[in-house]
Amino acid sequence: MRIVQMSDIHTGTPLFRPEMLDAAIEETNALAPDLVAVAGDLTTEGYRWEFEEAKSYLDRIECPNVVVIMGNHDAKNVGYRHFEDLFGLRSRSVTVPIPEGEAKVVALDSTKPDLAEGEVGRENYAWLDSELRGWDRGPRIAMVHHHILAVPGTGRDRNNLRDAGDVMAILRELKVDMVLSGHRHVPYVWSVSGVRIIHSGTVSSLRVRGIIAPSYNVIEFGTEKVAVNLRRPGEGEEPLASFSRQAVTTSEVFPELERFVRYDKASMQG
Repeated sequence: MRIVQMSDIHTGTPLFRPEMLDAAIEETNALAPDLVAVAGDLTTEGYRWEFEEAKSYLDRIECPNVVVIMGNHDAKNVGYRHFEDLFGLRSRSVTVPIPEGEAKVVALDSTKPDLAEGEVGRENYAWLDSELRGWDRGPRIAMVHHHILAVPGTGRDRNNLRDAGDVMAILRELKVDMVLSGHRHVPYVWSVSGVRIIHSGTVSSLRVRGIIAPSYNVIEFGTEKVAVNLRRPGEGEEPLASFSRQAVTTSEVFPELERFVRYDKASMQG
């Protein structure tokens, strides 16, 4: 399975670089991925014209499976109304056909109107569980804009996922293969208890930190190995991370999830 992961397009600012997004889209179409995951912050201020501009670019992606989520900038100025009009549901699950079966992608809206920090929210835990528990046809993938774990090279850690502990516990319980995030504009990968958390940088803006250049990720998810490569639009590629398909860990956690995170599983039948 091949995934292109991009984030933080940020139309609506002089720091937006359309030539970078043009290059990333051309390269994406040449790669012919199974999934394109766009992890939020399409805009800068959440205005409709910004969403329309972002959509005009994303509509050029030829992949049949493009999953787009909101970022905190998109939730400004009641921007979620425009997102729903132009991109559909803010949270949804998608089944992606792949050569070895089917991947399940659960896209979560972690934004709160006009707030930089995020939260999945207790009201969504049961739905997340119902979509991924017992999925055995292929990779289990979650998408969320905000970072669950701190990202190095980004200064003070702030504006994270406010219920990160609960969400991380659920993701481990559900044996999620990877979480695709953005938000911090720095590409980085964590592997914690079998859950791989993959951050992408800003694909098309100069809202960068330190010496990190604009970039996006290409993920090759094989039967034995997963490779994550960082691509700078129009400039080349370098390895970001690689790990085995099956998590190699000797850690065991014995207390049941319900001792820490409780939600109604009875409503998940059917």
